[in-house]
Amino acid sequence: MVGTIVSEFGDTDELIQSVHKELLALRAAHGRLTVEKFSQFPALILVFGGGDLLEAFLGFEREMRRYIAEGNRDAAAAAFSITAPADTVLDRLEYVVTEIEAEDGEFRDQRTGRRWSDRGIKTIAAEMVHVAEVRGRLGSELLTIEISGNWQEGLHLTISQLTNKALDERAPLVRFWKHQGDNLVEQSEGLTLDFDEYKAPEVANDMFRLKRYHIIAEIPDEIDDIKVDLGDTLYSISLEGRDAPMRTVTFVDTSDLGPGLDLQFTTYRTLATVEIVRTALAA
Repeated sequence: MVGTIVSEFGDTDELIQSVHKELLALRAAHGRLTVEKFSQFPALILVFGGGDLLEAFLGFEREMRRYIAEGNRDAAAAAFSITAPADTVLDRLEYVVTEIEAEDGEFRDQRTGRRWSDRGIKTIAAEMVHVAEVRGRLGSELLTIEISGNWQEGLHLTISQLTNKALDERAPLVRFWKHQGDNLVEQSEGLTLDFDEYKAPEVANDMFRLKRYHIIAEIPDEIDDIKVDLGDTLYSISLEGRDAPMRTVTFVDTSDLGPGLDLQFTTYRTLATVEIVRTALAA
């Protein structure tokens, strides 16, 4: 699914121009490639990490290694001119022509390396932005899960989904699970909720959209009789992101399940899970 950027960089074409300018500036900057050096380039941080500096830096390094290993001559020259182990751009461009043999075998100097690198940077700037759009890197999602309630009333979940307004996002898919020893059993009878099928309250401004969903999860009485070890899960609720971009999940817990039970929260990639865990054996 292709996303569309809405930020200070404007539309896709404007973002490509920004990335192109930043790649040239990164190449020209003194010193070897480091997180500190990379941190001065917000368009690259957006494209490779959705705004997260460390993720963007690691992703950028991986992409540079890929261009060196698999790209054509100009793409490899662009990558070498940014990542070569030298402090000055002239030394890095000299490194380019020592690492990439000329097709005709003639002598080449840093001016040749610059021409190759210039062409490569122009091409890979567009590639970087388009790949980021396809992967959904140009959108962000903040999912907040607020939990209240008790054993008798059930768990009340309020799920707030904040995304970039132009992102073609989908709502979470929610499933309810019973745990029977080592077996995980999805509850039936309509207890899988696809929020794409429901109209949620929504507010928006020029850049962001906030949707809010409410669930009451009734806790089955019979799970209290399940014999499990301390620390084992009795019941869980999973919230699955679909076509999710850069996701951040937070949990707020004001529930009271009584003695011997507690809630635990986990998030991995696009999956967030709320688990009812046995913390003490019933008297």
